[in-house]
Amino acid sequence: MAELTTTVWTGRGFNPKEGTLRLADGRLRFELDEQVVFDANIAELKITWPWYGFGCQFWAHTVDRKYFISFLHTNNTMASWWFGVKHGRSWKRAILGNL
Repeated sequence: MAELTTTVWTGRGFNPKEGTLRLADGRLRFELDEQVVFDANIAELKITWPWYGFGCQFWAHTVDRKYFISFLHTNNTMASWWFGVKHGRSWKRAILGNL
């Protein structure tokens, strides 16, 4: 099984917050401001990948909230945007492979 950890951004608009996303043993864990936002089995989350996110952004729906998570930060260059898209797509394959 895949085990991955990366920096992600949450919140839409010009001032997203930086957090950490971890995938291990079929669980997805999201931390923000040194606090665990969610830590759940992937099958327990409703994860949607909107078409307009180019495969590098998704919504994670927990029982009571939904979180927008992006592998892209603001102020991207073309090179950093393309890296974020490729990085996000590799995470998407890993997450879907754990369902």
